Amino acid sequence: MMEYRQRMLFGSSLICIVLILLGVLSMDVGILGNLLLISILVFASTLFLIKYAYYTWLKALEMQFPNFVRDLSDSIRSGMSMKQAIILASKTNYGKLSAEIKSMAAKLSWDIPVLRVLEIFQKRISGSRLMSEAVDIMKEAYTSGGDVAATLDSIARDMMMFKEIEAERESMARGHIIIMYGIFFMFVGIALMIIFIMVPMIKAGPQEMRFGFGFGNPCENFLGFPCNYYQLLGSALGVPQGVALYYVSLFFTIVIIQGIFMGFIVGQLGESSVLAGAKHSLIMVITALAIFLFIIRAGLIPV
Repeated sequence: MMEYRQRMLFGSSLICIVLILLGVLSMDVGILGNLLLISILVFASTLFLIKYAYYTWLKALEMQFPNFVRDLSDSIRSGMSMKQAIILASKTNYGKLSAEIKSMAAKLSWDIPVLRVLEIFQKRISGSRLMSEAVDIMKEAYTSGGDVAATLDSIARDMMMFKEIEAERESMARGHIIIMYGIFFMFVGIALMIIFIMVPMIKAGPQEMRFGFGFGNPCENFLGFPCNYYQLLGSALGVPQGVALYYVSLFFTIVIIQGIFMGFIVGQLGESSVLAGAKHSLIMVITALAIFLFIIRAGLIPV
């Protein structure tokens, strides 16, 4: 797992370096800015994919863990020890959990104590609060004695009930997630329409404005923040100097901020996870960036 993560990080770092070098060799500030933004997204996406792969792996283990605990309970009830029950369970297919159970069985065959084996397993699945707490109860039941089989049955039953409630909640939230995505893309469309309408109106001059309203470029005679930020961002996106640079940079920033926070809301609503929210944030940010870059590079932005 660690070697896989290191290879992914090394590969993404190499891609980022190549993209930045290509931007420098192009001698074009716009291209360099675009490739720099893409490089940042590539590296951020790699870090997210590593974390999300671990998250999905834990979710896959959580799906099978109650079955594993129930089988342990049945084996112990038939007269086996915890060690024998785990070794027997290693011969059953539990999906992605099977590799972990086989590793536990191998350690037990080397006469490593059961508690130590459970602690090693618990450390590997520490990202899952549900399984980590279940293993804590298993260790307490093993050390304190009593009806271990009944305790394991209770763990499996409670975990199954929790997963059913979680699946029902996700199903109910799916419609709201679609609505949130619709709102985000509607906002992107509104932002672009404002740019397409406002920039030509401003360039037309106040004498051609209607209804007594007039707009201009607030950064025309001002070099402080946020105008220096808009100048840098607009150059990176490849927007020509002028009124369009200010408004494109302004609305692009607003769209990105909305995408980030709306993604976290969607993740919390759908899966009660900040990491899942980061997935949605990344999707929204990348989509918004692709839309803006396409429109700018296609020359559709009024200048």
